[in-house]
Amino acid sequence: MLKSLTSFRFIAAFMVFLFHVNVLSNYQLGAAGVSFFFVLSGFIMAYTYHSKFVKLDKVTIKKYYFARFAKIYPVHILTFLISMPLVILYFHPAGLYLVKLTFMSIINLLLVQSFIPSQGTYFNFNGVSWTLSVEMFFYLTFPFLISVLMRLGVNKHIFKSLGTAFIIWIILFTLNIKLDENNHLHVWLLHIFPLARLFEFGIGAVLGLIFISKRDDVNISKFVFSLLESFCVISFIGLLLLSVNLDVGAVRGGLFIPIWCMLIFTFSFQAGIISNVLSHKFLIYLGEISFSFYMIHQLVIRYLDFFQLENMLKILLCFFISLFLAAVMYQFYEEPLRKKIRFGFQRSMKGINHLSGDTAPVKKVNS
Repeated sequence: MLKSLTSFRFIAAFMVFLFHVNVLSNYQLGAAGVSFFFVLSGFIMAYTYHSKFVKLDKVTIKKYYFARFAKIYPVHILTFLISMPLVILYFHPAGLYLVKLTFMSIINLLLVQSFIPSQGTYFNFNGVSWTLSVEMFFYLTFPFLISVLMRLGVNKHIFKSLGTAFIIWIILFTLNIKLDENNHLHVWLLHIFPLARLFEFGIGAVLGLIFISKRDDVNISKFVFSLLESFCVISFIGLLLLSVNLDVGAVRGGLFIPIWCMLIFTFSFQAGIISNVLSHKFLIYLGEISFSFYMIHQLVIRYLDFFQLENMLKILLCFFISLFLAAVMYQFYEEPLRKKIRFGFQRSMKGINHLSGDTAPVKKVNS
């Protein structure tokens, strides 16, 4: 386990939480947090599965898809159902509204809402689930993406790979500077549409492959790594302070991608003082429940809106209720169901292999 990066998952989820409760609203904490998740996702997928897709075969791909499905879909279904009373209260579905609600329900359940250029399709249920729709696209393309990246030898041609990535980032960043926040189609195309976010996932995967190939060759002292980790954190804070003076499109359009790449790569070595702090078991636990926290927090906020509480009280209640529900969901729903779906599938695959005469064991893949 990359312990410090696990802890960072909760920090990123907390940034999104702060954005949704309008704390530090001058900063695009939500966009920065989501960008971190996309880059980290690519890195972790490459770190975990790189050796599985040297050659693409149906069994391996199917096992991988089941593992990804088991990780995100049960929590998505639960939070979708929790959001339904809110949607009904807001829409009072009848006639055409009922047809619209049915359509939105179907595309949300199928996690394809981010492909539809209509704000109502991805914000009216559990608003944050649009990022799951994007992640699902990443997961579907990953076996083929990682296979291409390994064939291109991105981990062997490091400077060429990173140089190409930098040029792509400049192009995307330039496009986002010209973003018209009042043009919903423009916002969807650059920020919601999965293809527009594939670069973040892809650069994360490239960094993951580089890390795997070079981690044993790095011989740097703990002191130097501590300085590098401190530099990453200070750079992020400085960039965050600078962001209030920049156009919203520039901030949301990838301003933080380079710093996230540097931070994720540096902390993946787990060799500095800050990494040691982040490796504390409590912080790791917060990282482990961060997905449930991320998925439930906005619904808690929306339900508490009905009580019209004083702002600080509402923020504290939202945080602690979301944290409690995340812990309960992780312990009694997310993890048990993930294991049941994933390893139940693997047992069925063993049975199929046995019937077909293939007695080779099904290997367990960590994720």
